[in-house]
Amino acid sequence: MHSPLPDFDELAALHRRDPAALEALRRNMLRDAVDEAPAQHRAALEQLLEKIEATRATAGTPMEAAAAAFRMMQESVVRLHDGWEQALEAVAGLQTTLVIERLQRNAALRAA
Repeated sequence: MHSPLPDFDELAALHRRDPAALEALRRNMLRDAVDEAPAQHRAALEQLLEKIEATRATAGTPMEAAAAAFRMMQESVVRLHDGWEQALEAVAGLQTTLVIERLQRNAALRAA
């Protein structure tokens, strides 16, 4: 189990005092998060971590890296929202089909 994230002031002080140690802390915490995730999610998290690291490596500044990470999160939220909307539409279609079938069955029973 990993240790909790230090508060902002501690992180800022660590950055001023030893940026390499802050980077090591960041990498270790991300590694711990992936390692502690349920087994069925680890492969996807490994891929995401590789994508994040590649994006950070190509960023010119920390601000560019943060902006790229934000865009990646935003794209993920859009995909999740789209998936949720598709699931809702599928459930609504299934419910509609079931209601229609039930009404048709009831109508056939009444007619008989």
